[in-house]
Amino acid sequence: MLTTRYEAHVEPGHVMLFARSVGDVDPCYETQLGAEPGTALVTPPTFVAALDHFDPAGKTRPTLPRNEPGHGGRTDTVHAAQYFDYLAPLRVGDRIVVATFAGQAWTKEGMSGKLEFTETVTEYRNQDGHLLVRARKVSVRVSPPSEARG
Repeated sequence: MLTTRYEAHVEPGHVMLFARSVGDVDPCYETQLGAEPGTALVTPPTFVAALDHFDPAGKTRPTLPRNEPGHGGRTDTVHAAQYFDYLAPLRVGDRIVVATFAGQAWTKEGMSGKLEFTETVTEYRNQDGHLLVRARKVSVRVSPPSEARG
């Protein structure tokens, strides 16, 4: 089931600011601001995280504080793991189509109760439909132990 779909453009200024924000001091990101049109320019591998800011329904975008029920996510669910499969580089000038959907779900029994794991998969494809990056985020929710347990 598709839960999110949006587009983002990879712009050289955005790439440079992202690289600076993560401490990547490679001068190529600033130098490529003045590159000739059509030049294949690079992005840091983790740049896909910056594309989340283009998601109109994104929960990770900075917003003003709100006092709404459910704002900020669930209190009984935590982020457990994040995996990235890099299949091809994102290039400055690409139009990226981002699609997020539900992945696998599984449970395990823990000392504090049942652990319910859910996976969210996000795919980043370029304007030609080529899959560039697949990200998998795993969340875990703890259900209290049943009263039948001793």
